[in-house]
Amino acid sequence: SAEADMTLQSSDHVLFKVHRLNLEMYSQVFADAGGSTVGTVENEIVSLSETSEVLELMLQFVYLQPQPDLRTVEWEVMKELAEAVEKYEIYSAIGVCSQRMRECVTEHPIEVLLFSVRHKYTDMMNESAEATLDLPPYTMLSCLPSNVFAAWVFRPCLYLYVLTSDL
Repeated sequence: SAEADMTLQSSDHVLFKVHRLNLEMYSQVFADAGGSTVGTVENEIVSLSETSEVLELMLQFVYLQPQPDLRTVEWEVMKELAEAVEKYEIYSAIGVCSQRMRECVTEHPIEVLLFSVRHKYTDMMNESAEATLDLPPYTMLSCLPSNVFAAWVFRPCLYLYVLTSDL
């Protein structure tokens, strides 16, 4: 849009012209940054660590338009999108992304477990831990941080243990 007043650059160097106000309205992180870059450098480009595919999906949640169907998004992109909306605190996307992650427990139990631990989603944490019960301990040891692995070994206490430990 010609009225866009901010440019975001993805990790793969794709530029997105966006409206600062939309970002500030839908993202707690951008709202907290407020006008910290307003008027500092004309045509400033803000580099982000996310890929263009992830940013394109994420930005759909900060504009008045139909939201993307996340069931059609491939796993790796979905996982990165879920992390990005948590990182930027885009509340309009957090719920739908965490629900989609939860739907992927059967196919990706370890990754969903790690996501749920990082973001303290209790029910998802327990569901994904339960989905890993058939996996060998050495597989889990190689994938999980030591405190999460210890909690996984003592399954009934997973959530309590993880919350009382430093990740």
